[in-house]
Amino acid sequence: MSLRPLKPSILRVSTKLTLAYSLVLILSSTIIFSFLYFQISQSLHEQEKTMLSAKAEEYKNRIEMLGKKDFLEFFSFVPNYDRDANLLVILWNLDQSPEILHEPFPNFKIDIELLRDSLIDNLQTTNHLSVDEIIGPYKVFVVVKTLSSGEYVIVAKSTENLQGQLNNFQNLFWWLLLPVAIIGFLGGLFLSSRTLTPVRELIVSMRKIESGSLSTRVPVGSSNDELEELKVLCNRMLDKIENLVNSLRDAFDHLAHDIRTPVTRLRGRAELALSQDSDIETYKEALQSCYENSDRILSFLQVLTDITEAENRSRRLKLEKKYISQLVEEIMNLYEIAFEEKEIEVIKKLDSNDWALVDARLISRVIANLLDNAHKYTPQGGKVTIETINHPVKVVLRVTDSGPGISADEQQMIWQKLYRIDKSRSEYGMGLGLAFVKAVVEAHDGSVLVKSPVSDGHGTTFEITLQKMS
Repeated sequence: MSLRPLKPSILRVSTKLTLAYSLVLILSSTIIFSFLYFQISQSLHEQEKTMLSAKAEEYKNRIEMLGKKDFLEFFSFVPNYDRDANLLVILWNLDQSPEILHEPFPNFKIDIELLRDSLIDNLQTTNHLSVDEIIGPYKVFVVVKTLSSGEYVIVAKSTENLQGQLNNFQNLFWWLLLPVAIIGFLGGLFLSSRTLTPVRELIVSMRKIESGSLSTRVPVGSSNDELEELKVLCNRMLDKIENLVNSLRDAFDHLAHDIRTPVTRLRGRAELALSQDSDIETYKEALQSCYENSDRILSFLQVLTDITEAENRSRRLKLEKKYISQLVEEIMNLYEIAFEEKEIEVIKKLDSNDWALVDARLISRVIANLLDNAHKYTPQGGKVTIETINHPVKVVLRVTDSGPGISADEQQMIWQKLYRIDKSRSEYGMGLGLAFVKAVVEAHDGSVLVKSPVSDGHGTTFEITLQKMS
């Protein structure tokens, strides 16, 4: 499935991030402003009420100490210099008409009857009231103090100036909101662009890989953040995929070659036997050859199946306590003649306490593969050393030959199925021995290791480690 074309710019993630960043910044600014506006409004209202209470208390004391005449003379100089010129001051016995001692400048009007009703309803609980102006959209703060004569001195003030200050504060916010939105958009555009740059690099690389360029890798920067880690992981995944694809390609080539040879021989012998009049001995030889070649094919497929089962751990291991040195001796009995024919010196350094819990049949085949490999690549008159080393929790089996060695580039490849060092494939072998060794040892929770060269640029050591209690 190919990658779909990118969505229109308005629907892309970068645009959504930019808009989201701008929206978050605007909402955050609005919430902060609302909180500040509420706090400032409450503070100003409390200041107004405190001031009116202080004035009402001052006027009450002045009237009771100096009399109403003195109080009226006090307001005779208003509004020329008195800062309280914007206050409405009323002296009121609620059973009679109110006596207005001072009218505000600039003037505001309140409904006297409405004020009377509010005073009657609320004086038992509070001396602070709020009533509407007759003309205008503003409220009027009212503070009431009771005189010893039973009358009430009432001080009132319009919230027009206070509301004007709050309106100016609101206007200031709306004017500031526009540059905040612009800054938020530009900031979101910058951040989304920087944040999504690695993602765009990933998309470009994925498109190249989709077109067939498996060697493409995502450029890795030096920021060492999560996205850079993602790119590193992506490159590692691509390395594995490329190796897997190459391995599969080589495996199919090798598989075709390895199966074609015995099948061609089988077909040739059968065709030769059928194309001429032959005696029964000739037919028997042809059938014998067909049997041997078909047996080779079946053995090849069986080893492939065994490796797959070991890798998938789908085969149940028959674990038992076995001495590895004993298994080595049993297998060596089978290879002894072969080593003698090549005049190969075999040195055994076996520890008699090297027991481990293993599937003896599978581990014997592992040892056989290692000895077969050592015999195959050790030159005439060479040397092979077989060691078992006993540890408290593990056993190490080490096979060292004096062959030509394995290059560093190929040391990781030899564990792959159907891989052969001999590229010409002239040397007989299925290329499955070491793959089988690795699969079986790891199925026992063990490990494999190869070291080459061993000395003087020659020789190879294969080392497997088996846990005593797997």
